[in-house]
Formats: sequence, structure tokens, C-alpha cells
Amino acid sequence: MKLIKYMFFSLVTGILGKALTNFFDKNVILVADREDISLEEIRDINTLRPENYDNAMDLRGTPTHACVCGCNVWNLKVMFEDSQISQYFLDMECASCGSLATAPTPVDDRNELD
Repeated sequence: MKLIKYMFFSLVTGILGKALTNFFDKNVILVADREDISLEEIRDINTLRPENYDNAMDLRGTPTHACVCGCNVWNLKVMFEDSQISQYFLDMECASCGSLATAPTPVDDRNELD
């Protein structure tokens, strides 16, 4: 019975060890305490706008998912019906730099057209 317990423990440890090794090889774990995070950097969603528009560009024309600044959060106007988005304006503003861009639509998805 001791031998079976030892073999089972070795097997579980080996499998778990491999999984943990793979996990840590592929991912970086960051640990932060409250002193590391500045509460001034955390912004309310209602204030998710740039402080100035000095670096804003007009990127409208080609639908996009991400801004040239790297941000993929947008401010745009939508209309709801029955708890679903029923319409949205195609002009959207980057939440980080304030650049204007064109919102993508299902027709713009080239994979659906093929």
C-alpha cells in the first residue's frame, strides 16, 4: 500500500510540476501591494478622456479596432433597444489620445466576405 501511495504521489507531482513549469515559462506573474499602485493613476470611466488633444489625429476613413497609440478603448455613441445595441455612430474617439477613427461594422470583416 505504501508503494502505491508513493507511486501516485510521484505521478501527481510529476504532472503538476510539468504543468507549473509550462505555466511559468509562458507567463510572467507580477505581485503588487497597495504602495506600488498609485491611486492617482486609476481613472474613473467617466473621465476616460485625454487631458489635452495635442497628439490627436483624424484617422477616420478605414474602420479600425485599435488606435495608432496602442489603445483599444473607444468613446462612441450608441442607441439601445430591448437591451441590445441597435445603432451606433461610426465616428469614435480614442479614450487615450483623443484621435478620431471609424468604427468597424460586420460588413468590414473580410473573413465573412470570403
